[in-house]
Amino acid sequence: MIEHKPNTSVHDHQTHRPATAAELISVLGDLEPLTIEQLLVTGATLDEVIAAAAALEDEDGFGESHHEPWSAREAEVRAILEQLALEDAEERDTEREIART
Repeated sequence: MIEHKPNTSVHDHQTHRPATAAELISVLGDLEPLTIEQLLVTGATLDEVIAAAAALEDEDGFGESHHEPWSAREAEVRAILEQLALEDAEERDTEREIART
């Protein structure tokens, strides 16, 4: 599951370069290599990755996003993270079903 670090703020990072794999891992936690590659291909900055992760956390906590993505790259990152969260939920459901049998 996505592990957004709560002490990280979009405003703490004022860079316009694409996020690195190390930065993605520091913000989102352990990720599969394919997911890292998908995120890197978006060219999203660290700010955009943080904003996307925070928006998804808001959706989980409040049921809706409080703002639209600020860029197409942030929207791409959100879509990747949403898919990852969906796959994680499906995997947990499958594991529960197997444990019941």
